[in-house]
Amino acid sequence: MKVSKQVLLSLVATAILVAPAWARLAPTVIAAQSQPSQPSSSQQSPSQPSPAPAATAAVSGKIAAVSASSLSLTIQQGSDAQTQQFVINSDTKIDGTLAVGAMASVEYRTDSGSQIATHITVQSGS
Repeated sequence: MKVSKQVLLSLVATAILVAPAWARLAPTVIAAQSQPSQPSSSQQSPSQPSPAPAATAAVSGKIAAVSASSLSLTIQQGSDAQTQQFVINSDTKIDGTLAVGAMASVEYRTDSGSQIATHITVQSGS
């Protein structure tokens, strides 16, 4: 009987500790999905928490380079252009033909510092 009380107490304590982390994650994911792109780290203020690793984001731009395992996209932000690298893997869904110079939209997630493309859509007529 003593062991079952200890197990129950451990489960309750774990739930109390984990619940605030889950509650904080949900608004971060919603905010990341509603923003078209993530600001660069130099634009984030120190008081803003970094996005959760599983959060997704999307950007659009011109394909600068492409290989079987990666994609470089040049994103125009006002008068500044920035190139972002994305990993392409077997889970990446690709709509259209990837070609340098074509316009594309990339949905991605960040995992261990890499931006993993989850869905790439090449705009027709580019």
